[in-house]
Amino acid sequence: MAFVGPTKGRAKIIDLGDKVRIEIPTRPKNFVGLLVVLVVLTGWLLGWAVEGISALRELNSLPRPEPQVLLFGWLVVCGVFAFVGYLWLWLLQRLVGREVITVSPVSLDIVTHPIGRLRRYRLTEISDLRVLEEGREGVITFDYGASTVRFGLTIDPAEAWQIVTLLRERFGQYMADGKAGGMEDGVC
Repeated sequence: MAFVGPTKGRAKIIDLGDKVRIEIPTRPKNFVGLLVVLVVLTGWLLGWAVEGISALRELNSLPRPEPQVLLFGWLVVCGVFAFVGYLWLWLLQRLVGREVITVSPVSLDIVTHPIGRLRRYRLTEISDLRVLEEGREGVITFDYGASTVRFGLTIDPAEAWQIVTLLRERFGQYMADGKAGGMEDGVC
C-alpha cells in the first residue's frame, strides 16, 4: 500500500532577498456555487442594462411625468444596480483574485488583486503574529495598535502556521514584541 503524499500549499512564497512575497489565491476550495451566482448576476445585470436602454429610448417618446416621480424611480434603480454591481465585483474578486503580502524589515504590505488597495503596516508596530483556526480555514492574524488585522482567509491552518513560522524567523526581530508572538508560549 502506498503512502499518501503531503499536499502542497495554496500559497506561493517568493524570496526576494531582503523581502518575502506571499501570494494566496482568494478563491475558496469549493467555488462552484460562487461561479453559478456570478454567472446569474452577470446575466441579470446585462438584462437590466438592455431593458434600461430600451426604457430610456421609450421615455423620450412619452409625455413627461412629474420630475419627482421619475427622479425617485431612477434613484431606486441606481441603488439596486449599485448593490448588485458591488456584489458582482466581490464575487469576481473571490473567484479570480489573490492576496499579495510583501514583508520587509520595514513593513508588511497587503494588496488584494485585481480589485483592492494597498494596506501598509509598520513592522515595528506589529505584535502577536498568530493563526486563528476557524473551521477548516486558518486566518493569519496580528495586532496593530488597538486593531486586529487578518489575511490568508482561504488557506488551511497547517499552511497558515508555516507562513507564520517563516515570517517570525525572518522578520520577528523587527516586530514590536521581538518575536511576534510565539509557539513556545502557547498562542494559538
